[in-house]
Amino acid sequence: MNERAQVFVDQFGTGGGSGGPGKDPHWQFNEGPVWKLAWQGKIELWKAFWVYFLMGHGLVIGIGCGVMIFSLLAGFAIDPSSTAAGATGLAIGVTVVTCVFLVYAVWSTVGVWQCADNCTVKIRGTYARVLMVGYGTALALPAINYFIS
Repeated sequence: MNERAQVFVDQFGTGGGSGGPGKDPHWQFNEGPVWKLAWQGKIELWKAFWVYFLMGHGLVIGIGCGVMIFSLLAGFAIDPSSTAAGATGLAIGVTVVTCVFLVYAVWSTVGVWQCADNCTVKIRGTYARVLMVGYGTALALPAINYFIS
């Protein structure tokens, strides 16, 4: 480094030159698949929370209800005279939907947790993390109850 090089001292905490969302005008998120970017915390918090967490859960639950109804009807289509066939089809559908939901729930929860620092108002990141702890606890309680009792 020569004696004429400029050095930026962030005396007032404006964030110029330090990089990151909302601090550097030339900072950009990496491009790639959204599942990977969210897992690594490289998207905005509002998008991780509102789009991928809330709206994504609604979409997964809505499609899951459709899959369960379809599996119930498929079970009755295989053997129309047996209610056990319908119950078996429904059990298969519930198992598939539960596995897909749990994978999505873990991905979206980790995504929101990792992206909590990517917002201009830092208290929102703290709120998001507190909400994710509560959501993770709510997901874990039925499993804990099942294995304990």
